[in-house]
Amino acid sequence: MREKFFLFRAYLFLPVVMVLWLTLNGAQKRLIIADRNQWYRWQHIQDGWKGFAYLFANYPEYRSILYWRMGVKRFLFSWWMRPLRDLYINTKDIGGGLIIQHGFSTIISAKKIGENCKIYHHVTLGYSHDLQAPVIGNNVEVCCGAKVIGGVTVGDNVLIGAGALVVKDVPANTVVGGVPASVIKTLDHQRDLTL
Repeated sequence: MREKFFLFRAYLFLPVVMVLWLTLNGAQKRLIIADRNQWYRWQHIQDGWKGFAYLFANYPEYRSILYWRMGVKRFLFSWWMRPLRDLYINTKDIGGGLIIQHGFSTIISAKKIGENCKIYHHVTLGYSHDLQAPVIGNNVEVCCGAKVIGGVTVGDNVLIGAGALVVKDVPANTVVGGVPASVIKTLDHQRDLTL
């Protein structure tokens, strides 16, 4: 019953989305489409307005990303279908294809995040005491409870294990874990997070 109610509200919201879509610039549209397509693949949702309505109605984490991408325009309508309350996105430069799974108690304060990044719940990407923030590469997956702190660089195609504490640079094509995080495995191929 609750799912049908949210889906009904999402369908009512579609005309507003269509009007707001016309006000976005090309870069915003490209990033929103990349995010949406990545979510469609991940959740096996069919492309189209019906799929978008389902995604928008059932995933507050997705709504949070969409609202963040829309900038200040989100305040016109985010009261209708609220974003996830415990998800904080403070990064200005995030590539397309962002997925946040659950997102509960997650803080994203990186200097830059590449494309096709997947972030789980209880993750912190944040500043160190000297106000340095991490740079996250493309195709990076940050598992639940992981912390990436300070001015570190995480290379492309990296998997950061659950509960890991990353305080040093991470080379590309690796799996890291532990406290402090160290390389557990080197991958001989590029990780594909396009699901």
